[in-house]
Amino acid sequence: DAGFAINGGRGWSEVVFRNHMIALHGETAHAMGEYIFTDAISGDDVAVQYTFGYKRCADGKVRICLHHSSVPFQGTGVVAEAVSTGLMTENDIHEAQKAWGNAIKAITKAHQ
Repeated sequence: DAGFAINGGRGWSEVVFRNHMIALHGETAHAMGEYIFTDAISGDDVAVQYTFGYKRCADGKVRICLHHSSVPFQGTGVVAEAVSTGLMTENDIHEAQKAWGNAIKAITKAHQ
């Protein structure tokens, strides 16, 4: 796997968190902001936006229970008009999750 966590085998020499917000909710918390990864070979920095959920587990350790990271959007400056297409339902979410899962399986088959 040459995924992001190992930077295609190059590795990261530094990771710096820049929290935009930390919200505390008793035994859980959420943090969002950006972190800066430094390429271990070139020294180039890559900014990544994140949202983490944390919880204190039964053993007393704080662990990540929710994670999302993405490279910041590089827009064209064109703003799309917002269009209401109806309220979301749980079924909409289940169908979207099913479609995503099926797409992952199709990608796997294509690379076997």
